[in-house]
Amino acid sequence: MTELMAKMGPHDMGGDEAGPIDIVDHGMSHWEKHANAVRMTVSGQKLATLDEMRRACEDMGARYYELGYFERLTEALVVVLKEKNFFTEDEFNYKMIDVRERFDVPIIALPKAHDHDGKPIQEDEAGEGPNDHQVMNLAIQDLLEESDLIKANDIRKTIEKFDHDYPNRGQKVVVRAWTDEQFKSRLLEDANLAIEDMGIDLEHAARLIVVENTDKVHNIIVCTLCSCYPRVLMGQPPTWYKSRSYRSRVVNDPRSVLSEFGITLPSAISIRTHDSNADMRYMVLPKRPEGTENWGHSKLESIISRDALVGVSIPNIEENI
Repeated sequence: MTELMAKMGPHDMGGDEAGPIDIVDHGMSHWEKHANAVRMTVSGQKLATLDEMRRACEDMGARYYELGYFERLTEALVVVLKEKNFFTEDEFNYKMIDVRERFDVPIIALPKAHDHDGKPIQEDEAGEGPNDHQVMNLAIQDLLEESDLIKANDIRKTIEKFDHDYPNRGQKVVVRAWTDEQFKSRLLEDANLAIEDMGIDLEHAARLIVVENTDKVHNIIVCTLCSCYPRVLMGQPPTWYKSRSYRSRVVNDPRSVLSEFGITLPSAISIRTHDSNADMRYMVLPKRPEGTENWGHSKLESIISRDALVGVSIPNIEENI
């Protein structure tokens, strides 16, 4: 741990020293998707806030650095819910035992040639049962369900939205802005209101600010505190967005970060880095490429990647020519 990290606390990594960024998005296992959905459902019901969970994470001391992103948030959520008397330590421990017993069943090995839609099956575990943090999330879900505070269906729907709905919303907003100047003006002035008027339910999301890339300015988004990100528009943030390297370096060396993503900008273009937080999120409005004037909405959406909405990529028309 560097002196700067100790001074700022484990969450605030902006400006700290860090190495190269692993720019590959490694995706999420099912247990991580479930953990994310549990947290989103609990916070959506206002049973616990992100700030409360962040504080619990920071109270972990050295253990903070031993845990992965979803492991930290899982343990922090348990702490907050116990503090707020939604369940006791004994109730939680007994429920953990109960959950583990559900998985104490014979494991049937799959045939080696078995696949799914022509693709090999990727399992979270191969017979050893769920990991401790998955058990914790299942125990949280059970206890809150038993108290009629959340419903299992809410968690299932959240996972489905992250997989199929949320990742496609941001592109639709950008294309509307590219093809409707009046909407674009409204979007840059009050993004939440403009997007809601499109018929997209932001589900009481934090304030959203849309920043426009131009011939003179390129914007890039980060959250130096954790991974605050407009999930209801862009889906789950990529693994690199949550990484120490990205969060540390992008605030003081954005050109170098962009180069690692394969983007080299002329020195005449200034780069602005925007730091999100629990109450305010950002999305980049990419610059519309020349040569797309007669394209339809679907074709325009096809050149807008999630990474372009973060600012580490630029819409590329070459693959569509």
